[in-house]
Amino acid sequence: MNQGSLKIINTDKIHTQIYEQLRKLLLEGHWKAGEKIPSENELCRLMGVSRISVRTAIKSLIAQGFLVSRQGEGTFVVDVSIDLNMNVLIPIIGLDDKNILEVLEYRKIIEVGIIPLFFKNLSDAGIQALRENVEELESTPENEIKRVTQLDLGFHRLICQISGNSLIIKVSQILNELFRKSMEEAVINLGNLTGRKYHRRIFEAILSGNQEKTKEILLEHIQETQDSIEHLHIKDLE
Repeated sequence: MNQGSLKIINTDKIHTQIYEQLRKLLLEGHWKAGEKIPSENELCRLMGVSRISVRTAIKSLIAQGFLVSRQGEGTFVVDVSIDLNMNVLIPIIGLDDKNILEVLEYRKIIEVGIIPLFFKNLSDAGIQALRENVEELESTPENEIKRVTQLDLGFHRLICQISGNSLIIKVSQILNELFRKSMEEAVINLGNLTGRKYHRRIFEAILSGNQEKTKEILLEHIQETQDSIEHLHIKDLE
């Protein structure tokens, strides 16, 4: 990779800027599938930022399925098939209200359906990643719309990622990227109290080991998001 592609970061919302730069480079293919990205120390040097800011950005990219961390080895690019991305992306690239609600219907079926697989593959590392996501969402000011949306979608991506099913992980990544703008609009209009409340409840059900309760709360959460977006659409038509 041409290290000159990385830019010096200004001090406004540093971790978000780092996240956006790294995500752009990943999507553009500067690092190939399976390739190790520069270390945290190297990224700090190249971008002129602190290690904690780099670590926060990398955690977000890991949570969203772009990267994977291997203890003692470093951080590597996840193998996401470009052909699969394009096949799914092309028919729904222009998300309208109907498509958005269909994405939510898909999420209700898939995310709730994979909960047994999720519990089967749940590890201490997975619990810690979910905990950090929930706590960061709760502590992030509601006016930081982009960060709130990243964390909200990141929580659901973690559920898919922990399931271990590579197809579900890839499709989830694509849908979340397409769904991001609509989620940002929902957060602007409705706030994120719903996400904060439900993510904490889902996490507590996971900690208790109660699969049925986890499915019940997750289904309720996605349904409420769907109802909220439908309500926004009705208001826009009035």
